[in-house]
Amino acid sequence: MAHGKSQFCVWRCTKCNKVLKTTAYNKQNKETIATELKMFCNSCREQVPAKRKDAKKSS
Repeated sequence: MAHGKSQFCVWRCTKCNKVLKTTAYNKQNKETIATELKMFCNSCREQVPAKRKDAKKSS
């Protein structure tokens, strides 16, 4: 799991808006972070583009 100053993000399907995955990345890292990836959606049953939305993770 991510420690320190990390930002959580939720990946959502662009067709059905279902949450596909939750990941974390380092906010202090100056590298570019992808805003759209292709992922498999179980609801749509196909590879669809997924958009990233920053979110807070509840403990």
